Amino acid sequence: MSEQNVDLVHSAYEAFARGDMDIVTGMLAETEWHEAEGMPYGGIFTGAEAILGNVLAPISQDIEGFIAHVDEVLDAGDEKVVSLGRYGGQGAKGAVDIPFAHVWTIRDGKVMRFVQYTDTKLFSQALGK
Repeated sequence: MSEQNVDLVHSAYEAFARGDMDIVTGMLAETEWHEAEGMPYGGIFTGAEAILGNVLAPISQDIEGFIAHVDEVLDAGDEKVVSLGRYGGQGAKGAVDIPFAHVWTIRDGKVMRFVQYTDTKLFSQALGK
């Protein structure tokens, strides 16, 4: 099952990069999404509609060419997958080039939980917030 979970996480990043939000939201269960405190979109959101409306759509609008470029996706066992990479794009006050770590919990082929770790200060500075 762990290889399937890794593949699901890869697919989520690929679908987001293509702007295919139907695929992305189809991967979500009643997902608990933890966007890092200090992020302009920070907080805990539950369910696809809340995640799309409070995080995914606004970030795509605020950062021209926004991308979450993944360097590694690692099976962390116990339904967990860890991804490491860099955010990219152009904010109102500068380029976004910031490392991230994401911890995904996958159960029965759906994302149950997502936790983001990143440098929120640099991210906010690039946006001018």
